[in-house]
Amino acid sequence: MNYKKSRYNVTVKTEDGARLFNARTGAIVELSNTDPLFPGFEEAWRHETFQLSDHEWFPVLKDAMFIIPEDTNEIPDYIASFNARQKSTDRVSLIVMPTEECNFRCVYCYESFQKPKMSEEIQKALKDYISNNMGRVNGFSIEWFGGEPLLGIDVIRNISKHAVREADKYNAAFNATITTNGYLLTPEVFEEAVKDWRLLRYQITIDGPREFHNQRRILESGGPTFDQVISNLRYIAKSDHPEVMYVVRMNVDRDNLKTVPEFARIVKDIVGDDKRARFYVRPTWGKSQFDLLTNFETRSLRKQIVDICGEVGLYLYDSDLFLNPALGMCYAADPHSLVIGPDGSIYKCTSAFEMPENLVGHLTAEGTIHLDVKNFSLWVESSIEKYPQCRRCAVLPICNSAHCPKNEVLRLRENGTPNHPVCPPYKEDIKMFVENAQQEGTN
Repeated sequence: MNYKKSRYNVTVKTEDGARLFNARTGAIVELSNTDPLFPGFEEAWRHETFQLSDHEWFPVLKDAMFIIPEDTNEIPDYIASFNARQKSTDRVSLIVMPTEECNFRCVYCYESFQKPKMSEEIQKALKDYISNNMGRVNGFSIEWFGGEPLLGIDVIRNISKHAVREADKYNAAFNATITTNGYLLTPEVFEEAVKDWRLLRYQITIDGPREFHNQRRILESGGPTFDQVISNLRYIAKSDHPEVMYVVRMNVDRDNLKTVPEFARIVKDIVGDDKRARFYVRPTWGKSQFDLLTNFETRSLRKQIVDICGEVGLYLYDSDLFLNPALGMCYAADPHSLVIGPDGSIYKCTSAFEMPENLVGHLTAEGTIHLDVKNFSLWVESSIEKYPQCRRCAVLPICNSAHCPKNEVLRLRENGTPNHPVCPPYKEDIKMFVENAQQEGTN
């Protein structure tokens, strides 16, 4: 049988040879030019077709789908596979907001804190929804979001324990994550969350060294927050829970940009060589009393972060996002993902609550979800078949033409037709993370 190279391969030249990345499988292969087999591979790799016996590396590349049978038509094959995943009913992913209230008043926050803690009636409806669906799916996940979700800890405790019982009853896979400011994530809460709620994934935002963080992420009363959050983070880093993964996120503006190297070293000092930890840096967006980064500064920041993490020995969360086919597509484009507000309103995107198109339904008292099909479809209808440039793209399985469906919904509103952007920066980012994957622990 003859074989050919997958169209979803990305090749990055390195000082020591090359790295191959396959966007469909997420596999990365290191090819060293000091290996006696490297010259023969380069020669064979130039051919349009080849057989497995042409080089001893080819069987390994076949297993990771770097090479595929010559008669495989990857575009319709992948699109059919993607559409089947979109239409399947075997998983549920909920982003639940126990409250919109928050104990912080971050200078760039886009939320209005209007809706208080989830009522007992909505909690019961959500528990009924979990019971109605846990037995029919292979995977069920909950991400706790806010506001500050831990202000509604009794809601989290109530619903989590119910979800765990239902998962055990049906032998279903259940996992939970939380996005939190970390202030209320005390050792006692963390231990309960891991042991009783199966909450194993944490994202905690700290905006740099003490002085800079305390200017941006302040208590509602105006007080500082850095020391308490750092203390809680230190406990997580020293905890004996190998199944936990945690992300330290830093939001960056032009004022605290210069502190990124210093803060990366602070984080490294806290987490040490803990492979459970990830470092995640993102530019602040929206409104802020501090100047936002320009597009050029944002591009420079991403390269800077790769270099810094390589220098200090931190694992970079961007590599997980950009090189994992399961994570690249935005959750808002996933028909299995829903955001449930404290009042039972259903949304698709956590950064667009003001958009009328984002309100896609409501949770009923009977534990069912009533969808506004028109609004829901705006977020989840596949764009792959609309755009020829996406169909041909080597990294299609990473973003699935849905890296940010919010932008497409906005363009549709403004222009009457969607206008998918050309995305060379995104592709360049993927190449950069492939090039640095080994030092970041992605392999």
